[in-house]
Amino acid sequence: MIKQRGSGTGLFIVYLFFRLFGYTGLRFILFFVVFYFSITTPSLKRSLRDYYLLCTGKFNYRIYYRHLFMFALVFADRFLSKKFTQRYHVSAKNEKPYLTDATKGVLFLFSHVGDWSTCGLLPSQRNVPINIVMQEAIKESIQGFGKFIEGESANTMKVIDLSEGSIAVAIQVARAFQNGEIVAMMADRFLTKEGSVPVTFLGRKILMNKNPFEVAYNRKVPLIALLSLRESDYHYNAYYYWLTPYNTTTPKEEAIAAAAQEYADILEKVVREHPDQWFNHYDFFAPHS
Repeated sequence: MIKQRGSGTGLFIVYLFFRLFGYTGLRFILFFVVFYFSITTPSLKRSLRDYYLLCTGKFNYRIYYRHLFMFALVFADRFLSKKFTQRYHVSAKNEKPYLTDATKGVLFLFSHVGDWSTCGLLPSQRNVPINIVMQEAIKESIQGFGKFIEGESANTMKVIDLSEGSIAVAIQVARAFQNGEIVAMMADRFLTKEGSVPVTFLGRKILMNKNPFEVAYNRKVPLIALLSLRESDYHYNAYYYWLTPYNTTTPKEEAIAAAAQEYADILEKVVREHPDQWFNHYDFFAPHS
């Protein structure tokens, strides 16, 4: 489990600065917050050094600070976009009709790139539930702040909590597909080695989450990698990448491995273009023996 930082009180202070002074106030308060974390997170700095050297070949304190500041902006946007929905805009890139044809549902591959939660603001999904399968490991105080700032605003993003157990999760996923809804799963982080699949990423052999690819194969639903990147203040771009449909004549494990590698290639392309917006802040490239 990745250690959480921050608190509901800290987020409330950030919210007040944003409400009173907009992004000028937000950047002012985040300058001090990010500076503090930049000098108190040596393990995170080591992890990001490995990542940047593989991704761009360069790493220094300026790059490290810029990465943390981008993360702070995106994390703040995750909450602020719920309260100030009218200010935020998400543009869909490469989008094609998929819900009308996919009567059995669709599986989105989410990633720790940009802010996946802004995908719920896309016009084509405002009336379509997105059931994201993830582990709810947010601090209680941050959850409380999230409920406060969201208020009565409509939210079609629902969480299927992995901590409820595999059977309960499988039932909820099956029900969502039966209703023709969207199921989203984090593909770039695995929980157990048994639930992983090896791929090549940034020139290294690493492990990705096998579960979304296996679920899509078993349920015969389309796989779409959806990555939402911060373009500017109040503006995100959501990029759709259609993975090659499964060939059911291909052996299951071989088909899953090919799909996972296709996703890894998409993710690599995106992070090479936007290295400061991949927020997998742990030793991702450590050997998993």
